[in-house]
Amino acid sequence: MTDEPASDPREVGRRSDWTGIAFGLCVALLAAYQQLKLPPVLPEMLDRFDYGPELAGGFMSIFAVIGLGLSLKIGLAMQRQSTAAWLVAGCVLVVVGAMPILAWPQSGWAVLAGRALEGLAMAILAVAGPTLMTRNAAPRHLPLAAALSATWIPLGGLVATLIGRAAESVLPAGSVWPSVWWGGVILAVGMALWTLYLARGDGRRLALPTAKGGAPDLPPSARRVLILVALCFSFWALQNIAVLSWLPEYLVADRGLNHARAKEMYGLTVAAIAACNLFAAILLTSGLPIARLLAAVLAGQVVVLFLGPFAGTDWTGIAVLLAYGFFAGVTPTCLFALPGRILGPGGAGTAAFGMLMSGRNLGVLAGPIIVGWVGSSALGWSAGWWTAAMSTLCATAAALAIHRRIRAAGPRGNSPQAVRS
Repeated sequence: MTDEPASDPREVGRRSDWTGIAFGLCVALLAAYQQLKLPPVLPEMLDRFDYGPELAGGFMSIFAVIGLGLSLKIGLAMQRQSTAAWLVAGCVLVVVGAMPILAWPQSGWAVLAGRALEGLAMAILAVAGPTLMTRNAAPRHLPLAAALSATWIPLGGLVATLIGRAAESVLPAGSVWPSVWWGGVILAVGMALWTLYLARGDGRRLALPTAKGGAPDLPPSARRVLILVALCFSFWALQNIAVLSWLPEYLVADRGLNHARAKEMYGLTVAAIAACNLFAAILLTSGLPIARLLAAVLAGQVVVLFLGPFAGTDWTGIAVLLAYGFFAGVTPTCLFALPGRILGPGGAGTAAFGMLMSGRNLGVLAGPIIVGWVGSSALGWSAGWWTAAMSTLCATAAALAIHRRIRAAGPRGNSPQAVRS
């Protein structure tokens, strides 16, 4: 395992390519947009087309199913083939996936088929985006690249929400939902053109191995640590997506808040998470060990989830949500920073991030189902949150194991700019 990425002579003194980092962020945002463009307009679509609840749930869960099955395979294949070709293919899938949804929105199965194609596009783009940000960042900017990699999900949802809200001001009621799909088509075409423009040059900003040179397989020692990182991501994503999925319902059904107040509390939590995604970059740049910080913030979430049911709807409830937002915001930045820490920015390729995304997708698929089932059962929502806490406790144990393995790999070298384990 490469324990000191900055000790590679090719990495020492290397400058960040900010255009490449911005390109990677836009790739990731396009990926998140595909999944999160549905929730802002789903109530309108349910009113107009009367999809069954199981089928409507499948419009979101199909993304996790496809990502779980294909993210790792896509990451491995992308290491050996043209990056530009993969990205353009992802953009084409966005456009093709939108067609049956726009043409036959009254058919739930047509919508599900289109969402499956969009899920495949997301699987490609979600692996490529964080990889591009990491590989275009100099060692001293790896924490910032990781923080940006963590923000793509909330930012993608924000873009979708803004497009939908803008459409509401110019379109009649009941005609807003197509705007988010046409917006996705326009964004995908623009991304494909930008990709082809970059590929016409030396391609360095794409910064991934191409079919001509290929890429080496992950070293066995690095693969074992990355499996632990993926496992940690899975346990944490199970808890996090469950909390974000069921928090509004919990606040209304269990705590007695009205819908407006529940939305405010939910928005406060999401805003805290997004802000702390970026704040985590400051923590990592200051020299805090990544895996140790990860274990600490995961342990913090365990405490918050255990104590949460005892909080009221006054300032104590707000304090709990802000504490959760802080810990949950720092977590993904640490997770996305670990491949660069383990393999170095030049070695953290799509295979590594494909492994991470597979872990995330497993948690995303299982979390809302498990926690929702426990919370809505006779055991109640307190048991649901404690179930989420137990999953986070497993993630904490995985983070501690990662820290021990990285420390056992030996000294990191002499670069003062290196991010510690």
